[in-house]
Amino acid sequence: MADGMTPRVSGVPRPVDARSRVESLDVIRGFALLGILGPNIIAFAWPQMAMYEPGAMGQAAEYLGRGVNAAANQIGHTIVEVFFFGKMMLLFSLLFGAGVVMYARKFEGGPRCRKCKHDLTGLDDRAACPECGSRKRARANLADGAGLWYMRSAWLLVFGLLHAFGLWYGDILVWYAVAALGMTWWIRRLEPMALMVLGGAMYLGGVIMMLLFMIIGLVAQEHGHHDFSATVIPEVVAYRGSYLQAFWSRVPTLVMMYVIMIPIGFFWMASGMFAWGIALTKLGVLTGERSTRFYARLALFGLGGGLALTAAVLALLHASGTPMPGFVFQGVGQLVGAPISLGYAATMILLLKLGALRPLTSALAAVGRMALSNYFLQTLICTTLFYGYGFGYFAEIQYPWLFVVMGGIWAVNIVFSLLWLHFFRFGPAEWVWRSLTYMSLQPMRRASAVGGPAPSA
Repeated sequence: MADGMTPRVSGVPRPVDARSRVESLDVIRGFALLGILGPNIIAFAWPQMAMYEPGAMGQAAEYLGRGVNAAANQIGHTIVEVFFFGKMMLLFSLLFGAGVVMYARKFEGGPRCRKCKHDLTGLDDRAACPECGSRKRARANLADGAGLWYMRSAWLLVFGLLHAFGLWYGDILVWYAVAALGMTWWIRRLEPMALMVLGGAMYLGGVIMMLLFMIIGLVAQEHGHHDFSATVIPEVVAYRGSYLQAFWSRVPTLVMMYVIMIPIGFFWMASGMFAWGIALTKLGVLTGERSTRFYARLALFGLGGGLALTAAVLALLHASGTPMPGFVFQGVGQLVGAPISLGYAATMILLLKLGALRPLTSALAAVGRMALSNYFLQTLICTTLFYGYGFGYFAEIQYPWLFVVMGGIWAVNIVFSLLWLHFFRFGPAEWVWRSLTYMSLQPMRRASAVGGPAPSA
């Protein structure tokens, strides 16, 4: 099946409504955006070591003279490891790959808008483009597509660097943009099976390099050359202090990430996951083009098998006496949790196909259409809440209350998205990104659109 354009339902080819396909991607994206706050909120609210070692929360709390609920913190940390960590990032990566396919389709086939490259097939020659309002037409040109893809990725890199250095070291946009600026645009032409194999090779290569990097760190600690816990108190002081203190605390972390971790590991991991996303889109999996039975089985086996595998790996790491098992799990958690990610995606698509929980899927779709804006909004809320130049709750809120805060931020994301998209066609960050990519201001208010839902950026 070329580019997933002809779906298979119970073995019978039939056309698929394009809006349904986009909705499935938006719903999954919204689910992943909310879910990624699970591991991220630990990084916002506590020193870095707390992301893989819950005892660091106790160390930080004791330094501040606060009581420590070690049992609740361990349970909360385990819940995040099993249900959230790595799973949402993999979903985002698969969707990024899907985005490559969807973006490339803007430059294939019939007449296009000369300004924004929107597909104008079937519209009257005198009709305005429903995307930007222009009346100028041009033929599709893949060379234009490549140029705009790299422009789009370059601006994502700029956003990521501003986000990382200006607000939060945990930014993922830089990692994705660097991978997108690599081979992603060109490998989309490969057949799905070739993409799966190539993606697997790149991903596993990156995982192996990351694990070797972690082992070196553990060996250095065992021989007294490095102490992970030594960073806990300085981070508490910095992130409870001024903006400049927080800034200078995150700079070394970012330099280490960009100089070491991206080249040896994450570039290859991200590129591999993007390749998988392209393949799964071409096969019609992520776009909701398979049968209801297919998604029911994928949800059942993905969630059931993935949860069992993840729990088994965690239990093995803790039982084997591995030093800092949570640190090691950082390297393998995404890999062993991959079935859960697919199970989550299948569950979301299944809800859409069955028409179940429509208020939920509509809310998730709205969040997904504004994923970049909501990602930045989460950062603004969390840094304001936790950092010293805001309300100063860094190293204060432990589990289970950290989950309560997370739920409150989810509510803000959902309400913000629904209200914004009632009046506007794009999220604010998506609008800026799109306008910079095409080097012209894009129409913002929904009144300028010609029917249809608010489009995805």
